[in-house]
Amino acid sequence: MTEAQAAPSRKARYLIHAVDGAPVVDFLALAEIDPEITVVDVIGPHDAPHTVVVEISADKARVLELHFRSTGTPSHQLTIEPDQPLSLFDSTQTGPI
Repeated sequence: MTEAQAAPSRKARYLIHAVDGAPVVDFLALAEIDPEITVVDVIGPHDAPHTVVVEISADKARVLELHFRSTGTPSHQLTIEPDQPLSLFDSTQTGPI
C-alpha cells in the first residue's frame, strides 16, 4: 500500500459542536456504535455537553459534515472543524503586544 492510499485512513482530531446539548448527546450515541469514531473528550455539563473531541479520518469528517448540513435544523445542528492546537502567541506577530 502506498502512502497516498494509506492517507485517507489516518486519523486526526476534530471538534464537533452544538449550541444545545441534545444533538451532541445524539451524536455520542452514534459514536458508541461506529468503529470509525474515537471519542477523546466531551466538554460541557454532564447532562448537556456542547462539544466532543473525536479522532476520525478526513474522509469520515467530510461524510459527517455533509450529514450535519443536510439533516440539522438551526436549533439542532452540529458543526465539525479540525482541532487546532492553541498558542499563547501568534507566530506571525513581530511587535510587542
